[in-house]
Amino acid sequence: MPSIVFLLGAASFVVVAVMTVTAPLLPLIARDFAVSVGAAGVVVSAFAVPYGAFQIVFGPLGDRLGKLKLIAVSLAVSTLFVLASGLSGGLESLAVMRFLSGATMAGTVPLAMAWIADEVPYERRQLVIGRYINGLVLGQIAGGCIGGLAAEYLEWRQIFLVFAVLCALASALLWRAALQVGERPPAERRSLGAILAVWAAVLRRPRSRAVIVVGTLEGIFIFGVAAYYGAFLRQTYGLGYALIGLVLSMYGVGGLIYSALIRHVVRRLGERRMILGGALLLGSCYLLLPHAPHWWLTPPLLLFAGFGFYTLHNTLQTLATELDPNARGTALSLWVFMIFVGQGFGVTAVGGLVDARGYTPAFTIAGLGIVGLGLWFHRRLVATAET
Repeated sequence: MPSIVFLLGAASFVVVAVMTVTAPLLPLIARDFAVSVGAAGVVVSAFAVPYGAFQIVFGPLGDRLGKLKLIAVSLAVSTLFVLASGLSGGLESLAVMRFLSGATMAGTVPLAMAWIADEVPYERRQLVIGRYINGLVLGQIAGGCIGGLAAEYLEWRQIFLVFAVLCALASALLWRAALQVGERPPAERRSLGAILAVWAAVLRRPRSRAVIVVGTLEGIFIFGVAAYYGAFLRQTYGLGYALIGLVLSMYGVGGLIYSALIRHVVRRLGERRMILGGALLLGSCYLLLPHAPHWWLTPPLLLFAGFGFYTLHNTLQTLATELDPNARGTALSLWVFMIFVGQGFGVTAVGGLVDARGYTPAFTIAGLGIVGLGLWFHRRLVATAET
């Protein structure tokens, strides 16, 4: 069991690194293809939208075919599109390869969480998911750091070759592990009507519906703005790409600190206060970031933002694994789908706002939205617990 969680974390490392590597590269991509930063942001949403949309395909397939094997196959196919991303000669072709990468990698992270939820009782699940997210956090750090270093010292397309190799390796190791340990018997084949019935049942329950709504708004307010961290640092402070990557990595360091302290955080705060505290911390950092007078104030702000984000998001992930225990992959896929629908909308909306008004309004709106979201969901959890 611990070795499988480690391999799932390693696979998630690759996926999140591929997902986030374009953020520090946006100014360079915009320069190379002679477009604005907002227009270059399409390579972020081109990954995010299919990654979310194809959850509704991979979730039910994972329940039916076996989650570990499907993760391995998804990574194997993704290898081709990640490699092709580095060979793209224009913004349109890069966006297409990012789209295909997002579509195939959709069968990875949520299915990994669903597999953990299948194997781990709820009372221990947040701690195990907390260990699993080390891979996610390190992938986020790698995406920022490697993207920044590649932009500074390498031809930026070369980084996709490295990620393609890692993707293939992770696929092979997970396939071997899946054959060795086996999985619980797959669920019965579900018709489209049965899948829709699972989603409808989730949306009818007030608590589950609130988890879905929060996930969607999280995609807009958090992930939508996060795509422009690197461009914000470049335009506001004139930082080099390597330094931008290092600064962005502090967000992930905040996640690592959360992961190291998770047992104490869960014991002292509990789910509801983790939701509220994480949202307040993250939202406050968003409000402060555009007003930092010196660049060296941004790393600690991003570190606290990362801690707040993972405090909030890991709690939401744990709640989402219980949307439907009998069809976990199917139900969880709906939650992830809505997150990335939100992200796709958020990246586009924030890009337009940044091009028209600059970064301060974007960070301010997002910060206020995150704080309001935390306050609302905290009240919803209290209300549903009392009914």
